[in-house]
Amino acid sequence: MKKIFAGFLVALAVTACTGNKQPYAPEIIEEENAPEQVIRLNVFYTANNPEDEAKITEIATKLVEASRNDAGCIGYDFYKSSTVPGEYIIMETWENDSVLDIHSNAPHFTEYVPQLRELGNMRAQRFMLDK
Repeated sequence: MKKIFAGFLVALAVTACTGNKQPYAPEIIEEENAPEQVIRLNVFYTANNPEDEAKITEIATKLVEASRNDAGCIGYDFYKSSTVPGEYIIMETWENDSVLDIHSNAPHFTEYVPQLRELGNMRAQRFMLDK
């Protein structure tokens, strides 16, 4: 009930601020006009031992360089936390699930990802982003 009331207040405020006599209604995007979307993966990586930084960086750099050449790869980056030792993130953007599946089975992926997993833990967040 609170959410419905809050939504009503927002609609009322927009109407009052714009002088619009019509109640606020969000724009509805038809399927054919929907924005194209891409897949975004944020892979959080925590090293078992922060002293393995050089080894982790070497493996991740090889993974990034090879992955950027995969068909359908829009972006593939590796970052080290500047505040937490042993914390990293890999940020990947892909055109669609088909190319992501191909990437996940590519020789560089099947070689380097297990090496990274031996040195730390990964957890991924998946998003759909408008192109």
